Amino acid sequence: MSTRERFLAIVSFEQPDYVPYWYAPGIGITYKETVDRWQAEEGYPSDHDSLVQFWGAEQYHQVPLSTGFAPDFPVETRDLGNGWLEIRRHKAVTVERVDNWDICTMPAFRSYQFEDRSDWEEHMRPRLDPAGRPDPMLPPTQPDEPLAVACPSFIGIHRSWFGLERVGLLMHDDPALIHEINRAQTDLFLDQAWRIASKLRIDAVTGWEDICYRSGMLLSPAAFREFCAPYYREVADFARRVGARVVDVDCDGDVSEFVHCLWECGVNMSHAFEPTHGGSDILRIGRELPQFVICGGLDKHAMSSHDPRTAVAEVDGKVPAMLRRGGYLPSIDHSLPPQARYRSFWHFMDRIRRHCGAPPAPFQLAGPPV
Repeated sequence: MSTRERFLAIVSFEQPDYVPYWYAPGIGITYKETVDRWQAEEGYPSDHDSLVQFWGAEQYHQVPLSTGFAPDFPVETRDLGNGWLEIRRHKAVTVERVDNWDICTMPAFRSYQFEDRSDWEEHMRPRLDPAGRPDPMLPPTQPDEPLAVACPSFIGIHRSWFGLERVGLLMHDDPALIHEINRAQTDLFLDQAWRIASKLRIDAVTGWEDICYRSGMLLSPAAFREFCAPYYREVADFARRVGARVVDVDCDGDVSEFVHCLWECGVNMSHAFEPTHGGSDILRIGRELPQFVICGGLDKHAMSSHDPRTAVAEVDGKVPAMLRRGGYLPSIDHSLPPQARYRSFWHFMDRIRRHCGAPPAPFQLAGPPV
């Protein structure tokens, strides 16, 4: 089977030749800082650029769409010294590390990019016009990986643009504005996605929200149903019409309630499933939503132990049961932090591949670290 055939079998709850470790959008495998430490202290034989290949992961063939602001807002950067930068974009001011893209720290927001309807009318709406955008860059033939296109975020992006508190106020004071933005984003996505569907088979629509924290959703299910669900239904309808098997939405935090909201509006897959705070339990969610496709749910912190048995126990406690259920793609919930141990991760990945019946990957051929 090709990666594409394997993926389509799994998400259709059919039997593949084996189940791969899945490299999901936005999840990663390790931070660069982690690999640097492994190389310096633990004899890691590969590099950060080769993570997917070395660990035998499989992934989507993601076709980028032109769905952002066009033209984008200019960025101004000011060096604050001591490894810190101030970054300005329109009204947004953030302070972040110079090496943020290597260590992925969170920026500190001093202000957000937009405030109200005047920003929408004057600065945002003109930049979300579908007219005049280039066609997406397509591969010449259907790829061996499942072809995926990314749909908009319908609430997480509002939090990034306006800030969570202001989004809450807008929902009350100007709910039409949230809908107008989501309408424009949906129209822009559909315009681009239909261009692709006329030439190649789309297998998956991917997206993100990141609107949960350790205790659940940052907005109520009722607010999600009002402001987000209508547009997700349109995305899911598009997916059905073009034969895409999944709409796959990434979300951090405890998604126990959120995945039910997604399922109601036609989204049938999600990835990440952070288990750290007791939520996002993939065994329980798998029972509650037996036809929902689950990717992730394996705790990255299990690799922080020097004893590989902790990491192996994380695999043994979840993966066999999820494989029996079907519709499961194993993955850690997010990239491994610097304290993760190469030796523990080696045994973690080895155990997954043995449970999944997967052929030897390069890391296995290289042998276990001592």
